[in-house]
Amino acid sequence: YTAVAPYMRGYGDTERPPVEPGNYETLLLGSDVLSMTAALGATDPLVVGHDWGAIAVTAASVADADALGTAVTMAVPPNFMAQLDDYASQALRSWYMTEFQIPGHGEEILRRDDFALVERLWRLWSPDMTDSTRQDHVERVKHTFRTGDTVEAALMYYRDFFDMFMSRPRTQRDIGGIDVPTLLVAGNHDGCISADMFEGTTDCYDAYADLEVLNNAGHFHHAEKPDAVADRVLDFVAESTYTPHRSRSA
Repeated sequence: YTAVAPYMRGYGDTERPPVEPGNYETLLLGSDVLSMTAALGATDPLVVGHDWGAIAVTAASVADADALGTAVTMAVPPNFMAQLDDYASQALRSWYMTEFQIPGHGEEILRRDDFALVERLWRLWSPDMTDSTRQDHVERVKHTFRTGDTVEAALMYYRDFFDMFMSRPRTQRDIGGIDVPTLLVAGNHDGCISADMFEGTTDCYDAYADLEVLNNAGHFHHAEKPDAVADRVLDFVAESTYTPHRSRSA
């Protein structure tokens, strides 16, 4: 594979759309995935996304399944918003999403004390991660947030997400019929999104899908157990090649 690891929309030194409502909604995150694979001339691409990246990959899979070869989504189930009604404790885990809805307030609490919230969340979300590994990643995250209007763009993700989903009845929040072979990965010690929320998520797919829950891993399992995650991804690509899905079904 030739690996390409982009900044997501609005992050870092990349050009960013105006930080205004509607410019960072889920459908546009998905379109960014499709635009990138097209620009790279990728044929049958393996697309991997974590957290907001997972949401972007799911959106791309729904929008244009034929443009993707195989997908991997990590840490966020495809029907996250629909499942909130069934997992009341998740609202407590996601308290920060509500805080981020308040313009000005969200920016202030994120920037406060040199992004102390970022360090706090990483400790809570990946309790098994070593201090040295966590600190290395956190420092890079802080560097990105200090760049331009990254903070404002990042918070707009949450505001557009709420605007898109929270006003809809559950029947309109459900996602199903995804036709891209997909591996879903979760950590059993994830302090951000409970691994319980992944139960039954493979039912969202018409194509071959599998769920891998990693033991002793938290939200950032790709950073905690990179070799185990990479091996499982490659195994899944091989599995999906020989498992009936959209292009091989009768």
